[in-house]
Amino acid sequence: MEDNIFKRMMQVTKEISTVAKNLEVGTGTSKYKAVGEADILRAVKPIEEKYGVYSYPFDREIVESGTMERETKYGKSIQLYMRVKTTYRFVNTDDPSQFIDIVSYGDGVDPQDKACGKAMTYADKYALMKAYKIQTGDDPDQNASEEQAQVTAQQAQGNRISRQVMLDYVRQAYDAEGLKTVCSYYKISDVQYLKNDQLAVVYKAAMDKAAQHAGER
Repeated sequence: MEDNIFKRMMQVTKEISTVAKNLEVGTGTSKYKAVGEADILRAVKPIEEKYGVYSYPFDREIVESGTMERETKYGKSIQLYMRVKTTYRFVNTDDPSQFIDIVSYGDGVDPQDKACGKAMTYADKYALMKAYKIQTGDDPDQNASEEQAQVTAQQAQGNRISRQVMLDYVRQAYDAEGLKTVCSYYKISDVQYLKNDQLAVVYKAAMDKAAQHAGER
């Protein structure tokens, strides 16, 4: 078989296969494991070097950005959000004219200046995961209504923020005890099992909590 970028990426795919979830979030019954960007890079970089592949974000485009503003008893609660489209390029290091482009999207939400960074990190991580077919144990098809769940959650918030972004924000906003309380209230084992309308309520409460904290400073 002729040596080319397709063959090299296929070899990388064969050798990586699965990346363990090394990132632990929360404690007790609310603890869960996730695959972080560091996990993916740690697995990918040495194997790419071995087979002569260099990957990098070749192009980025801000698809959507803006702010979400809501009046609370503590004043205005403002969150910045951004959706970034990333073209991730995989190059044959021995023949740079051979490359493959993968398009990925990432959403980021932050009350200060990290929305863009979060969106880029998310897009980069998933570009690598999808390009090399990396398994993590997460399967969106386990929930047949996942796409509809995202749409419903977005509509409930009056914006295009994805269900996953709202879940990530909720997990960041509450400590372990807070997450445990939420799970106990809704009789679930983890916040990922919140129904669409429940997630919208908890997400709004998390944003109000952040606004209250900001008002107390």
